[in-house]
Amino acid sequence: MLSLPVFAINEGIENFLKAEGEKLDEFSLLSRNFVLLCLSGFLYFGSFYLLLPTIPQFVAGLGGTASQIGLVMGAFTLASVIFRPYFGKQADRYGRKRLMLLGAGCFAALFVLYGVTREILPLYGLRLLHGVAHGCYLAAAYAYIADLAPPKRRGEVIGVYGVANVIAMALFPAWGSLVIASSHDFSRLFTYSLIIAGLACTAVMFVDELKPEGTQVQKVSLKQVAKQPAVLVASFTFLTASTVYGTVITFLPVYAPQQGIANFGIFFTTYACFTLVSRVVAGKLSDRYGRKAVILPFLVLLALATGLLPFLSSERLLIVIGGCFGLGFGAFMPALNAFVVDRTLPHERASALAFFTAFMDIGITTGAVGLGIVGEHWGYGTMYGLGSLLVCLGMLLFALGSEKTRLPDAGE
Repeated sequence: MLSLPVFAINEGIENFLKAEGEKLDEFSLLSRNFVLLCLSGFLYFGSFYLLLPTIPQFVAGLGGTASQIGLVMGAFTLASVIFRPYFGKQADRYGRKRLMLLGAGCFAALFVLYGVTREILPLYGLRLLHGVAHGCYLAAAYAYIADLAPPKRRGEVIGVYGVANVIAMALFPAWGSLVIASSHDFSRLFTYSLIIAGLACTAVMFVDELKPEGTQVQKVSLKQVAKQPAVLVASFTFLTASTVYGTVITFLPVYAPQQGIANFGIFFTTYACFTLVSRVVAGKLSDRYGRKAVILPFLVLLALATGLLPFLSSERLLIVIGGCFGLGFGAFMPALNAFVVDRTLPHERASALAFFTAFMDIGITTGAVGLGIVGEHWGYGTMYGLGSLLVCLGMLLFALGSEKTRLPDAGE
């Protein structure tokens, strides 16, 4: 007699839990947390890109040499790369929001010191501190977005979030250059960056904290996370592509005029436009058809675009290369990012993403320095040809290595 009511109760509980699970899986791109994180990312990267083209001028104004300009720029990257995995581990342990606030808050506050810096030596230390703050914010922000995205829409959400970075890159460097060209007032530029980064920090204050379950019980070993096959394969694949990215972005303004193309800026405009499209579309495609089905074809496109540069002879071809480069690099990034998230556990996600994204900066530096030596001695055509082969190597690495990285409950 009691079996029917008990059965009904059990069925009711199961239906309730199922409904709650479906509700938790629901996600809107207009949800408060996601909109605030995109706004914070746009403002944060805006404050970063506002200074990017003008810091060399600032160093030169202090009497810095070309090598000192390189050291000032490199100090920021070095600190960010070294400390980002550490902050990823702390974000896994203490929560994403807390680390984002720490990173964005320090990033904003440090702009005050730029305005009172009158010598090169203190600027080295300031750039190191700024790089540490940068690594802190990025490690927590990427993990927050990965946590926020439901598994079936992970690539789409990560791709849309990346649009904030691209838009900031398209707008703020031009604004920073305009401010300096019109006023030559670096103090004004530092004030703008302080305000914008402060607004980015303010936006983070209104998001909900996300902290994966089990972080207090199970401590995260950064060494063990970094040794996981999925993290290693994705990181070294990312390294090959970002090395080529650093090479193209650094040397194209020199190479294109040598090929008789004065208006090389059309490459960057085309690249930005196609990157915007690919970030949104490719992430969604990877959710539907699998990460590998998106990553490999777009790496082919990236290799093709780079391989065409030695044959650059017209502005029309430069536009084609810019479009292919933007599609290739912009598309495979959210899919590769989602690949890492798919194959790591929630309590180690920030550590894995921090380690993985650090290879972007490592690759850009490798491209500018390592392949730059090739270009100096054997010509830019040889340099870009070697870069194309490097992407093919990364593609081969991912094609062979990704098959051995699957978690028991992870989908393709």
